[in-house]
Amino acid sequence: MRAIYSKSHLFYFLFLSALLSLTSCTRGGGSNPFAKDDGEIKENIENLMGLAVGMTKGQVFELSGIANYVEGYDWGSVWFYKIRKGGTVGTLADKDIAQRYMPVVFDNTDRVMGYGRKFYDQTLSDLGTGQF
Repeated sequence: MRAIYSKSHLFYFLFLSALLSLTSCTRGGGSNPFAKDDGEIKENIENLMGLAVGMTKGQVFELSGIANYVEGYDWGSVWFYKIRKGGTVGTLADKDIAQRYMPVVFDNTDRVMGYGRKFYDQTLSDLGTGQF
């Protein structure tokens, strides 16, 4: 016995098959759209636990990857990594930025001088904010 399918049945079958295959390829299949950011923050925190004074920029990059943003000064530079949720809307000049990003401070030989908000603030106070 031979089954006869109309062209419209075949079209609907192919359409539904394509639709199902596309939805299975999406990230998380409808999961929390901010989960990626949460994972990035957790990964940043874990990686930054391995920081040490004297590390080169290359070593920090291998450890923690690309910084979320960078500042340059005449005495060195600072890489900032996100360590807390929030701040997805607005600019980096937001007053709460100090709460969400951890600075890693490099001297002019590209070695880690220190890290953390207190060290960053003290370095700015001692060496100045002459950016290039």
